[in-house]
Amino acid sequence: MTAVAVAVVTGGLLWLFLAWSGEPDAPVRIDAVKTAFGVGAGAGGVFALWLATRRQRTMELQLAETTRVAGVTERDLEERRVTELYTKAVEQLGSDKAPVRLGGFYALERLGQDNPKQRQTIVNVLCAYLRMPFEAPETGLRGRTGAELGDQTDPELLVRLAAQELLKTHLSHDEPGYWPGMSVDLQRAVLVDFRLSGCTLAAADFSRARFVGAVHIRGTTFTRRAGFYGTQFTDIANFDRSVFEEGAFFSWAHFARDVRFTRIRSGGLFQCAHTHFEGGADFDGGEHAELDLADARFPQDGTK
Repeated sequence: MTAVAVAVVTGGLLWLFLAWSGEPDAPVRIDAVKTAFGVGAGAGGVFALWLATRRQRTMELQLAETTRVAGVTERDLEERRVTELYTKAVEQLGSDKAPVRLGGFYALERLGQDNPKQRQTIVNVLCAYLRMPFEAPETGLRGRTGAELGDQTDPELLVRLAAQELLKTHLSHDEPGYWPGMSVDLQRAVLVDFRLSGCTLAAADFSRARFVGAVHIRGTTFTRRAGFYGTQFTDIANFDRSVFEEGAFFSWAHFARDVRFTRIRSGGLFQCAHTHFEGGADFDGGEHAELDLADARFPQDGTK
């Protein structure tokens, strides 16, 4: 029984007792009882209000806890789902069948599109795959006819070309699927007909990599210092209009054919010390905080 009910019942009984007593001062007593009843009813109302507020607060806390637990459970389920998809896709990359490996790459791509937190990890997987040992062709494939290629194109080469294209797609700031802030580590990788034009990326290391076929890295922005230390370029290389915000190092690199460093901008040291240029090297229109060509070797005509 609540305080309000107790006050009502007690006040009612007292009022009836005094009303029936017939004593002369009964009206005064009745007024006193009415006053006491009002006070009791008011106190009971306050208590009832406090009790209702407490009950409401308890329900809110229970609801908040239920919501929190549900959120944690949902996140756990989502993380488990992402982990399972990632594991399955990576396992596909170990298949001896090229189509299965391709399927693994595209599964990883879809996973990255839906889960931004996984994107750098997926880029790391693509780079790690491209760093694995590979018997590359002597020349690039671009410009060669179907008859020249024949039916002997290595399926592994096609898988690697697809991986390179996925990197370009998600590093290109003009593409709908652009993944900002990505870094690439392609040290010692063998890259065929490599394209990275119109891209923006953070750290990039191609040190001691081997580029087979023409390389086009035009209009690309490197927000951190880019590494091409000891890199081999077997065909033409084009870096026109690229931006190296913290500079780049091409020391001990080897360019077998022409290279264009035209209109590039370097905010830090652009180092080409001990670099070997067998073909022409064009630096026209470049803006460099510091350009180092110490002990660089150029063709007999001295082209720079």
